[in-house]
Amino acid sequence: NNYNINENQIGEVENIKGFDRFSQYNFGMSIGTTIYGLFNFKEGKNIQSIRHVIRPSINYNIRPSFEKYYDTYIVDADGNTAEYTRFEDSFFGRPSKNYSSNIGINISNNLEAKVASKDSLSTEPKKIKILNNLNFSTSYNLAADSLRLAPIRMTAGSTIFDNKLNINVGATFDPYSINDNGVRIDKLNISNGGGLVRMTSANINMSYSIDSKSLGSNNSQDNSENLSGGGRSDDLFGQSQDLTRSTFDNNDEDDDSNKKDDNITEYINNIDWDFRLAHSLTYLNNRGQKTISNNSLMFSGNLMLSKKWKVGGSSGYDFKNKGFTYTQLRFERDLDSWKMNFSWVPFSVRESWYFFIGIKSGFLSDLKYDKRKEPDKRL
Repeated sequence: NNYNINENQIGEVENIKGFDRFSQYNFGMSIGTTIYGLFNFKEGKNIQSIRHVIRPSINYNIRPSFEKYYDTYIVDADGNTAEYTRFEDSFFGRPSKNYSSNIGINISNNLEAKVASKDSLSTEPKKIKILNNLNFSTSYNLAADSLRLAPIRMTAGSTIFDNKLNINVGATFDPYSINDNGVRIDKLNISNGGGLVRMTSANINMSYSIDSKSLGSNNSQDNSENLSGGGRSDDLFGQSQDLTRSTFDNNDEDDDSNKKDDNITEYINNIDWDFRLAHSLTYLNNRGQKTISNNSLMFSGNLMLSKKWKVGGSSGYDFKNKGFTYTQLRFERDLDSWKMNFSWVPFSVRESWYFFIGIKSGFLSDLKYDKRKEPDKRL
């Protein structure tokens, strides 16, 4: 349609029918290499050598503007215009109108050492990872008229204490300064009285796990969750409400009275358990606020009271908002041919509980009883 300025109204509408299409394309290339560094210590030292691996890479991507698919039309009597594409509501969306031309730089590192094995019978040294990764990345926008250099992102990770403690850190550094309103300006931070870069965010995540198997007990249970949905392998954020799945070892034979442990010490040593602890801390300074946005501790664990009884739970504490995070308690009982489960979320907007009892056999899985209290949906 057209806007008639003289009559101050929309003119005659013209409908155009037919088949039309649009196409987009982009070009990219990358190049990289690997650099190895090895430092050997003198014979007789506990540390035999340290190896440093550096993998630098550079890439270039360009995408043209497809503004040819856009039309301009007048929207009011003042002559103001707007752009519109005939592919606005198409199935694949509208064509990109922004021209981009970027150079990306990535540098990854890892550091490991060879140490003498504590096993006197071992002839091979033991490999220990000092740094699983240390990565730096940034990009430069050739098409931008200002603020061409992107913030520098740094990530690092390591495991210590026999891979029981995982530590991951990350930080973002911006080469540009900000004005009094906290908005980035096209002026380097170093030329504005600051340092070479300013840290705009940082985070650290630590997790520690331990179980009875790692301390020499027997029959440790595997509590791995199904990761097909992109979840975690642990239960720090609780477990799913599918209580029809049993976590007991179905190969265990029934306990006879004459098989019970008479020695309480031996009984305690054979109790299976696992425990996980994680801490997350996030710092924000992108607008000069210098605040802690997240500071939370999460923990979970499971305990086998016997081969037929299992209890578990997960919770956490948010130091920022001063309150407990999502909390879940779980109880499971093996009734030989039957199984019984109970899951309880005692508080929060997700307060609920679920009880299930049913036959283990898949052929008789319909013989069951379950009841639940759903969270208040009004919340």
